[in-house]
Amino acid sequence: MTMLNRKLTPRVITVSTLLLIVCAITAIDSGASSRKQPPPTLSGRFVAQVDGPPITGFGLNQQTYIFQQFSPFGTQFVTVSDTFLVYQPSLPNVGLDYSKFYQLTAVRSEKCDDTLENISRRFVFDSHGRFVEMKYALTYAKNYPSLTLPWQSPLPCYVVSPVRPGAAVITEAAPGTAGPGTAGQ
Repeated sequence: MTMLNRKLTPRVITVSTLLLIVCAITAIDSGASSRKQPPPTLSGRFVAQVDGPPITGFGLNQQTYIFQQFSPFGTQFVTVSDTFLVYQPSLPNVGLDYSKFYQLTAVRSEKCDDTLENISRRFVFDSHGRFVEMKYALTYAKNYPSLTLPWQSPLPCYVVSPVRPGAAVITEAAPGTAGPGTAGQ
């Protein structure tokens, strides 16, 4: 039995070494091809901005938008979340105009899926800390047609993703110019 082990040992080592080389090459190749893919983009129009606290230099800021996404499969309302420090790149103030069509770089995140009713609900208190009222804090885009928003259905959430230095997070585009990396495909 030991004679058989001595003859097989070099072959086992050779086969193991070849398998490790093949696995390493596959991992390197898949990493390189994933870097070549363009970042996912959303194509559509801004519908509203969820009103939140003013932007501050003392911590994280968050802006949430309602976005009407256009894809080959139709349109749907989604939320776009942008969390940033004041000195970091963020979505520029787009002026919330429904007549303008945009493409923006964002990544799907199920962690922030929620209803429009929940993300826009604000509780108002008086100067003594007593509850006064509840309101929904949305600022609608100008030129927004009278479309009914899905207030009680969870909206898919997209998080603005960082892009390579010098690249734009958002660009104004012509309707129907969905790029090759369009999210929702």
